[in-house]
Amino acid sequence: MSADGALTSAPASAYAARDVPSLWQLRVFESVARHESVTRAAHELARSQPAVTSCLAELEQMLGVALFDRTTTGTYLGAAGVAALVRTRRILHAAENAVAMLDSSRSAGSLALACSVTRAQVRCLLAMEGCGSFRAAARRLGITEASLQRAARTLEQVLGAVLYRRTASGVHPTPLGKTFARQMRAVVEQVEALVGALNAYEMPKERRVVIGVLMLDPSILIVNAIKELSLQFPDARVVMVNDTYEALLNKLLRDEIDFILGLLKQPDPVFDFSEQALYRECYCAVARRNHPLMRQAAVTVDDLRVYGWILPPKGSPRREAYEHLFSEGSPPPATIETYSLSTIRLTLSDTDMLTVLSWTEVLSERRFGLLGTLPVDLTWDSPIVGITHKREWVPHEVQGTFLAALRRNADAIAHSARHKVDSPP
Repeated sequence: MSADGALTSAPASAYAARDVPSLWQLRVFESVARHESVTRAAHELARSQPAVTSCLAELEQMLGVALFDRTTTGTYLGAAGVAALVRTRRILHAAENAVAMLDSSRSAGSLALACSVTRAQVRCLLAMEGCGSFRAAARRLGITEASLQRAARTLEQVLGAVLYRRTASGVHPTPLGKTFARQMRAVVEQVEALVGALNAYEMPKERRVVIGVLMLDPSILIVNAIKELSLQFPDARVVMVNDTYEALLNKLLRDEIDFILGLLKQPDPVFDFSEQALYRECYCAVARRNHPLMRQAAVTVDDLRVYGWILPPKGSPRREAYEHLFSEGSPPPATIETYSLSTIRLTLSDTDMLTVLSWTEVLSERRFGLLGTLPVDLTWDSPIVGITHKREWVPHEVQGTFLAALRRNADAIAHSARHKVDSPP
């Protein structure tokens, strides 16, 4: 110990590091995990949905792992998230108990008060408890004594409790402040242990499915299969890698993905890939729900020529369906070319333009309620959706379960396409 009481031999807590999560971040993580929804968690925490999403992203970046698998049906814990949740709840419970013993004058709950304490305030609290005086603690933290005092007083105001007292020899922690500091030090150690555990975490390969998905993917097929897989293997993780067909083939060769899901394209036999068909895709002419053509009982090809179209570039299946539709006579202008479904959706909802979507895309878009299909026959020799994998690949239990779910949902989609009804959820 130095002459001014500083514990010079004790290293500063890792809680001083910027890459250690705050109690608030852990509370956000726990709430989203419990609700399996960012929206419901935001409501519970009285924060905006973007704020909760941003907080989660910062936490995952800080920890270096993905805690959640995000789908259109919800936000579900991945394997690393399952491991983190147990420790997180223990940490939040300990912090809540530490604040509860303060007999706070504030009306907020103990957990809310604990999670409103900042990392800077905790660092000051622990430095004061370890050093015994503001002067020594400020020197240890490398800040001015005035800055330390402001942090200490702010902490007292946040918690609604007196933690320090002024004496002839300076400002010192009260007995209650010392007890609270010791309890918070234990909380900090648990946070540091959580970070250490996740830094060393590696997703077991047998609990993971890595799918290569083409840019225009059959998303509803994947989402429904993930829901089924999660019921049997809650800790399984599904990773989707979006890229071009050629890039995905290279990833498949390097074993970076397990298989490709999308249109079958008969790759070069030299690569020794195997293709398994799931269903033949069908295509529909699509417009916004209140489009003038939606009010017609029948729609002819000539009716479709009146409007502009937004389509993907030449060579894509949807573009080929469009060209097949107008194979007799000149086609209407395709004034916008894009692969982006979000751009197509927004453009169609604000204009009278038309497009072509696959049936799986139609099923997904029906959930937004903005677009609808037109009564136009687009029957042609359309491509087949299926799975491409290395010929010698043998799926493990989780992968096999996921593939079986894909096949069941593919059958449902094929049936719905024939009868133009929604597929089972």
